[in-house]
Amino acid sequence: MENDFSLTGIVAEYDPFHNGHRYLIEQARKNGASHIIAVMSGSFMQRGECAILPKHERAEAAVRAGVDLVAELPQVFACASAQRFACGAVETLKACGCVDTLCFGSECADVHSLENAAEALENVEISKYTAMGYSYPRAIRSALEESGKNDLAEIFSSPNDTLAVEYLRAANGAFNTLAVRRTVAHDDDAANGGFISASAIRKMLLSGSEMYNQYIPETTADIIRRCREKGLCPASIKNNERAILAILRSMSADDFARLPDVSEGLENRIVRAVRENNTIEDILSDIKCKRYTYARLSRIISCAYLGITKDDIEKKPQYIRVLAFNDKGTEILKKMKKTALLPVVMRSKDIANLNTEARRMIDIDLRASDLFGLCTPEIRKCGIDHYVGVIRV
Repeated sequence: MENDFSLTGIVAEYDPFHNGHRYLIEQARKNGASHIIAVMSGSFMQRGECAILPKHERAEAAVRAGVDLVAELPQVFACASAQRFACGAVETLKACGCVDTLCFGSECADVHSLENAAEALENVEISKYTAMGYSYPRAIRSALEESGKNDLAEIFSSPNDTLAVEYLRAANGAFNTLAVRRTVAHDDDAANGGFISASAIRKMLLSGSEMYNQYIPETTADIIRRCREKGLCPASIKNNERAILAILRSMSADDFARLPDVSEGLENRIVRAVRENNTIEDILSDIKCKRYTYARLSRIISCAYLGITKDDIEKKPQYIRVLAFNDKGTEILKKMKKTALLPVVMRSKDIANLNTEARRMIDIDLRASDLFGLCTPEIRKCGIDHYVGVIRV
């Protein structure tokens, strides 16, 4: 195995796993990957909403379609800004100690330009523009344009290129890099052959349409059908709106000020909006402006619901938690026994053996799973992470 072992890492949400994700895996294999590990978001996503399917089922779908092992991105990074999301995922891959290549989707798929953009960010003053009320992506573009780097500024108009740059910054040369061109734009509802965005598939699932079947592997379709029968999908924040509103109404301005991404008096705007509106959508619409994007505000609401504070997001990953794997995944685990820089968590007893800092981080994961169980069509009991266990495919 030693001579044939070439491990590629992928960062993903797989919400849900679709043909575009499978295409990325195929390109990683063509690039020489003998084994593939994915670091995947758990219950709540980077856009600030819950996943459409439970995390174990999404991990299973990924393994059945070509990934060899899926590890969970701790919730404190999964529901965070692009910079924190990328940092948590890449640090998890680094901690495996045996990942050779980082593979990701990109609108431009030009590694040289992405690397130049990552380097340029180290030499521009972004805070000047965030202080003026610009969103983070717009602040980056403005700072780069001011320094005469208009070509690099354009990269930050594309969500996946923005993430790609953050991956490269976090990796800091630790991996070889493979950028795969996306065939469909982020959040685009238009299809391109057998490809369409995950957001379009989620809309189909929520509307009851089964048109999504042509854009996902058959293995994913089988898992979705199984989840529908069990009342596990489509999950939605709206299924649990009153519980979230109850939490928001019980919070003070000081409570909101302790949440990630809350600054410059935003906590007072949130308190006012919570008191004057009856739905989460109306609260977000009331607060949204050029400075505060919808995704950022959605993440703040989710962090309030999950109990994630600014202190929680300052830590690096504390463990590598396995959700699903196959036979090749077993080989990755054997390799990681020698190389892993963090504890590998697969059983409840592994959680019990973690140190205090790691326990705080994983307790948020466990809580997120339990609260996700209130977002599914049928309410799930607590302790999901303990009784579901790792999926062996």
